[in-house]
Amino acid sequence: MVATLTSRQFYFLTVITYSMTRFLNRIVFAAACLLLVLASPAFSQSIPKKSFLVCGDSKVLLVDYTKSRDSIPEIIWSWDAHQAMDLPEHFRTKLFNTMDDCKAVRGGRQLLVSSSSGAIALLNMKDKKVLFHASVPNAHSIELLPGDLIAAAASVQPAGNKLMLFSLKQPDKPLYTDSLYSAHGVVWNAKRQSLFALGYDVLREYKIVSGNGLKMVAKWTIPGIGGHELQPAGASGDLFVTEHHGTWLFSLATQQFAKIPGFPDAENVKSLGRDASGQYIYTIPEESWWTYHVKFHEPARKFAFPDMHVYKARWFGNGL
Repeated sequence: MVATLTSRQFYFLTVITYSMTRFLNRIVFAAACLLLVLASPAFSQSIPKKSFLVCGDSKVLLVDYTKSRDSIPEIIWSWDAHQAMDLPEHFRTKLFNTMDDCKAVRGGRQLLVSSSSGAIALLNMKDKKVLFHASVPNAHSIELLPGDLIAAAASVQPAGNKLMLFSLKQPDKPLYTDSLYSAHGVVWNAKRQSLFALGYDVLREYKIVSGNGLKMVAKWTIPGIGGHELQPAGASGDLFVTEHHGTWLFSLATQQFAKIPGFPDAENVKSLGRDASGQYIYTIPEESWWTYHVKFHEPARKFAFPDMHVYKARWFGNGL
């Protein structure tokens, strides 16, 4: 005789299976992090060509895309602001609790990070030494400019809603600020020698003036509200822009916004990038502003980070 399950039994079996799967994923993730801590801190290995950064909570992770299996990420490097003893205590325990941007710079030797809890920093990849830190209200993005300058987007907050410019030689002392409501993204275009900044409903272009200031030279109204992500879209210098209701490609040649060919458009895309092969990396919130997954398109793939409130993910090689 073949036993059959009642609908109630089937429901409980489904719940138990889901819970066990999530529990096992957490164990694997924790084990990977433990092995990473036990590994040599010298970061002597070469960084895999196809790797990506993930940021959320107080952490930034570097993942080897090729060696990752199924939905389990192969974490090869990490930085936790709560363990960065070269940060002042207030920064370490209060201002880096919600990491929201991470960008590799200077050939991958250094890393820019920002936190909506109120801070930005520049650190070495190899020894994890913090080289620069500054207070930025509701920081949402950070960019390295020529002349040892750093730009930061300060989003909605009584002391925020502005673009800020710092010098690495003068930590926590802005050289320049400009009002920009809900500032969310900053990207430097080396070919054009311009800084692009994204706000609530506008994209702006700035030039460096006098070595320690910025001058706005152009602006465009974006096709939506709630500008969020701003990232380079390849060698052309074109830009990916996301807002509350969709994703866009901004052409510098035509100065027009268009839908991204082949990309599965969605609301509230928090991060979006594309590597040289044409594969997209992106994040979409599952709960409030965070997700437990990093997604890919062309080809499609998804990695789980069950113990992390992931905000953004970036190809490591973009912008180097």
